[in-house]
Amino acid sequence: MKRIQILIIFSFLMGNEAIAQCFDNTTVTITQTDCIPCDDQTWVLKFEDNFDRKELGSKNWEIPYQGVLAGYDFSNSGSKTWYANTGSTPSLPPSNNIAIENGVLKLIARKESSPIAGKYVVNWGTNPPTKDSSSFQYSSAWVDSKGMLGYGKYEARIKIPTTKGIWPAFWLFNGENNHRYEIDIFEFWNETNCLNRYKKNRLSKNPHFTIHGDSINRGSSHCADDMYPCYGNWGNSKIDYGKDFHVYALEWDYYKIIWYIDGEIVHSLYRFSGKGGEMIDCNNVELGAVYKVNESWPFTDKMTVRFNLAIQYNRNQYEAGSDSDFPSTMEVDYFRFYKKEQTRQ
Repeated sequence: MKRIQILIIFSFLMGNEAIAQCFDNTTVTITQTDCIPCDDQTWVLKFEDNFDRKELGSKNWEIPYQGVLAGYDFSNSGSKTWYANTGSTPSLPPSNNIAIENGVLKLIARKESSPIAGKYVVNWGTNPPTKDSSSFQYSSAWVDSKGMLGYGKYEARIKIPTTKGIWPAFWLFNGENNHRYEIDIFEFWNETNCLNRYKKNRLSKNPHFTIHGDSINRGSSHCADDMYPCYGNWGNSKIDYGKDFHVYALEWDYYKIIWYIDGEIVHSLYRFSGKGGEMIDCNNVELGAVYKVNESWPFTDKMTVRFNLAIQYNRNQYEAGSDSDFPSTMEVDYFRFYKKEQTRQ
């Protein structure tokens, strides 16, 4: 859920010429492996959690390894949030920030009366891992799926909080084999717009849908690192997403990723593009053709599902709200994962 933002395609706002800007000069010749036929089977529900129990439990979900994100530079940027956990120093009971009430998972951000003095890993490459310490004024929650899921449809019904400086997110991640691939189904934060003007009410009217991670060509980064800050959000939305629950969904297959809110397509990203910038999928892929490859594509087919609620830090426009704004809660009504399969007659 980094603030690195890649150009993602607004299918209803941008033409092919603009879309093609985000494709690397790297090309690939399509082999038989890439010519995957269109899947016209129906979506079949493979996993569902309606949070209809008293506690989160450990069957489907787990709490991350430590209280903070490793490697964050807290003096300049990042999220100075100590997440509820069970094995860090100090251990913050999950019940402080995670609750299930009336069939809703609640991730709760709190402003602590006494800052938390926490130790955290900054380098896992040493033995033992190198640790540092800092004080954390805020506590919050982060949960991961127990296992990884792959191509399919991800869907959750969520109500976001609207506190200034809050940072709710629903995302996918794979950090195996020293890679870092990420698909943000959504994230919201208080940010300046493209003209560097800050507005409080942008938080719940400005969802971001981004992809970032290891580029296939590390020498080319013309689509990375926030170069297109206005293309990765739906900043002109008239909907206030903090006033009610909304259904956020993402469909991911070999060729493309499609984002939805309440059943409406809001973004799309394609793996390959043709010479004219046309998007390539199962309908028009050609064996032996040469296509440009999208450098922001996540070159993995398995990811962990993540829900978390962060508090932004140390930038005037990102400062958290007043004490009376906390606790602040992100509510998840359900999570569902579908795959395409032949249904029984």
